[in-house]
Amino acid sequence: MKKILYYCQSLVGIGHLTASLRIARELLAQHDVDFIQGGLDTPAGLEHGGYRNLKLPALLHDEDTGGFVAPDAGASLDEVWRARAQAIAAFLRPPYDAIVIEFFPFGRRRFRREIYALFDAVRAASGAIPIFCSVREVLIPADARTERKIVAMIERDIHTIFVRGDPAIVALDETFAEVDSIRAKLVYTGYVAPEAPGASPPRQKTILVSQGGGDVGRELLRAAVLTAPALPDYRFVLAAGSRTPRPAIDALKAEVRSANVEIVPFLPDFQKHLSESALSISLGGDNTLLDVITTRTPALAYPYQGSSEQGLRIARLAAAGFVHALEPADLEPARLRSRIGHALATPYPERHIAADGARRTAERISATLAGR
Repeated sequence: MKKILYYCQSLVGIGHLTASLRIARELLAQHDVDFIQGGLDTPAGLEHGGYRNLKLPALLHDEDTGGFVAPDAGASLDEVWRARAQAIAAFLRPPYDAIVIEFFPFGRRRFRREIYALFDAVRAASGAIPIFCSVREVLIPADARTERKIVAMIERDIHTIFVRGDPAIVALDETFAEVDSIRAKLVYTGYVAPEAPGASPPRQKTILVSQGGGDVGRELLRAAVLTAPALPDYRFVLAAGSRTPRPAIDALKAEVRSANVEIVPFLPDFQKHLSESALSISLGGDNTLLDVITTRTPALAYPYQGSSEQGLRIARLAAAGFVHALEPADLEPARLRSRIGHALATPYPERHIAADGARRTAERISATLAGR
């Protein structure tokens, strides 16, 4: 069994971590995996004899300053960084045959000191092993100087870049101008989606409104609450984000004016609920969109206004007929009711998109390690 070290640092939401765990699950069919993760949200890990997991002391993203903040008010940032370094050093069990890193160097460059220390420690004990990068197909655009720095990091350290996406929908070229400099290292794997349900259950007259894994987009939930009275034949189920504070949920409940609204702080087995719903309304995060596509659920997507990458992905999926894009003006109740009616009446497209990215990534890594 080859042994692989996987590193994933999340800041907002759980999209990066969810994709990484899906890839790690496929790798475990042929390899042992030591998985290092950072971030506040921690979905269930993997149960496997060849899997080890380290959850690093959390560093949170401060949306006001763009910097970091320690969730423990009694600890300084320097203390958290030192605790993370000590945890990594104690966790490593070299030699390793490969490293897989999520997003870096396209993102997470503020963690580069930690990441390069990890690279150096592993290579010192394991030799010149390949480092693979897994990255989503849409990036937040950077300036030309930053892109050239990213290219230099890739040329120095990265063996292969696995792009989680279908270039027939959107290619990395649209958000990374220097793509020709790294094209020889790119492999499009398809989206890293969950397994599709085995059978499609009957659709209920339910509209599932979801906030995703963060605490953004409360205006979408409020718009759904205000629109529900105009659609009394439909049950509105609102799933708040995992980070949404209780007072915000209570404030939302106070605005409910119809009996067809249910607000839940968390919805287990989200994909099952989605597959039984007539319509999804969401912020169009990575995980939700992939669930929408695999369950073939009609969908309205309102991109998080602080993220240009979500807006581009939603626009391309809307052009292909997989979702219907919402704009801020569409949150007015009368307009949202109209958009809901249009989405419900529109046939779902017959075409499919590449969505087996976890398996394809694992196969390509295994082939590389086997010398193929």
